[in-house]
Amino acid sequence: MRRYLRIVVLCLACGFCSLLYAFSQLAVSLEEGAGGGGGKPQAAAASWLPGGGRGGARGVGSVGPAAHSGRSDRCKDFSLCYWNPYWMLPSDVCGMNCFWEAAFRYGLNVQPIQRMHLAVVACGERLEETVTMLKSAIIFSIRPLQFHIFAEDQLHDSFKGILDSWSFLQTFNYSLYPITFPSENAVEWKKLFKPCASQRLFLPLILKEVDSLLYVDTDILFLRPVDDIWSLLKKFNSTQIAAMAPEHEEPRIGWYNRFARHPYYGKTGVNSGVMLMNMTRMRRKYFKVSH
Repeated sequence: MRRYLRIVVLCLACGFCSLLYAFSQLAVSLEEGAGGGGGKPQAAAASWLPGGGRGGARGVGSVGPAAHSGRSDRCKDFSLCYWNPYWMLPSDVCGMNCFWEAAFRYGLNVQPIQRMHLAVVACGERLEETVTMLKSAIIFSIRPLQFHIFAEDQLHDSFKGILDSWSFLQTFNYSLYPITFPSENAVEWKKLFKPCASQRLFLPLILKEVDSLLYVDTDILFLRPVDDIWSLLKKFNSTQIAAMAPEHEEPRIGWYNRFARHPYYGKTGVNSGVMLMNMTRMRRKYFKVSH
């Protein structure tokens, strides 16, 4: 019985090796056909990558305008097929990038993944708290992120140093902005509620090129992918512009219904610490700029 079992295992191993060899030869023939002749075939641009090739894929992982300065592209201009049938790559060739490029370059056209935009406002001693929030967003999220960080001038260098050190993650970009308010009553705006809290009211007017945005306070901690809340944008009807949760579930301990002297929504008000916004609709219908 053991003899037959060994024969079966040997046959399976031989069949597997034969399939690998056939795939290797097929890939080499396709590569030579695409290259149009002898010599070292150059890797064609993969249409499924953002920007049409490896350079675009690297751009997805950039973390700022200067993220690529001084960095060389490790992925040489050869696909994995060039190194067949040995399946051994030199140290300066990106195996995963080249593998997918060789596998999907023929007839596959996948649209680039759209980034999720996340905004936060940091003032005072909120640097560490904000960084923790950003880490949790990166760790759990599936799609790439675009961070819009509004911070006081003295915090910009610290944010840049920390976020640039995460460049190896290649899953996010970020932009830093100063705290800005309308020139009329700027001091009053800054002190309203908590320091810089009212900055979120002007995001649709500042981020004019952003269609949709998730704003979160610095003390938010993500325990699920940002993708989950981002998907709610598809559930907006034709008139809805934002999604927020109630401030409290229990009216007896609510803040607005007990202390607020201004109008608020519903029985307990809404919590503006997490706001999912369709800013195109906000700009179109609800925001007017006086000249």
